[in-house]
Amino acid sequence: MVPFREIWDGLRVTWGARFSEEVIRRHTPSGEVSLLECPSCGVQFFDPSVAGDAGFYRELGTSPRYYSPWKWEFDWVKARLAAGAAVLDVGCGSGDFLAHVAPKVRRAAGLEYSLPAVAAARARGLEVLEGGLAERAADFEGSCDAVCAFHVLEHAPDPVSFLGLMRRCLRPGGFVFLSVPNRFRSGRLPFEPLDCPPHHLTRWSPAALEAFVRRAGLAVAETASEPVDVAIPRERVRERVRAAAEKIPGAGRVLGKWLPPLAWRLVLSSPLAALYRRTGILERAGFHGFSVAVRCGEVRS
Repeated sequence: MVPFREIWDGLRVTWGARFSEEVIRRHTPSGEVSLLECPSCGVQFFDPSVAGDAGFYRELGTSPRYYSPWKWEFDWVKARLAAGAAVLDVGCGSGDFLAHVAPKVRRAAGLEYSLPAVAAARARGLEVLEGGLAERAADFEGSCDAVCAFHVLEHAPDPVSFLGLMRRCLRPGGFVFLSVPNRFRSGRLPFEPLDCPPHHLTRWSPAALEAFVRRAGLAVAETASEPVDVAIPRERVRERVRAAAEKIPGAGRVLGKWLPPLAWRLVLSSPLAALYRRTGILERAGFHGFSVAVRCGEVRS
């Protein structure tokens, strides 16, 4: 159980966002919220919860740290798009992914609720419409080779309906690309207010995302996880070496100061870190990056 008061306090203290009493009232359905898990697909969901509305995201946008213009999966998806494809990005923000793939594809279009973000995307010469899939799916029905949603599914109050609308926009043989935060990410803190309602309504693992996609009638073509940031295992090495060194009688305090930097320079030097990324050693050792992505298409008989 997580008290809503702690969520709002965390958004204010950790992220520097300022919310009006009216926005807080609209998005606080009870004193606390429970995290549950679907026994069939393994997705975790909050109850009760209210999805953030335009007012919530407008006020969350006052945080200087909230929006990141780049995601690892942008390159992963671009590499899988056919030249000349028609692509729709749902929740495209100011169009960073669209600008990235526009030279390769025939059409790069986006949907976005935020009016400032829509204006910024259009100023870049991008085709972006105001609104979401519920309002705009008919405009793209059966016309897209790829429909993408980067870190949008976890905000959707009805993920099944959301995926159904994405499918509606696909032409035969097209693909849906989804990415979500990996709930097993190694850098996750014990409490993250952005990973709770009204911001995130669901939490996903790679297995849960695949199971959900299959239950929704799509075939999983490929799944990938973001490589772990080497800073995370580096800090683990430092802490473990420090804890072990400080137990040494007499010299523990000195060794606890000097051994940790030496250890991570030896074990996680830049050349070795590059090798770890290429071979996936860190992931096999139990470290996980931030995002998980899936490419899925219609089931073929």
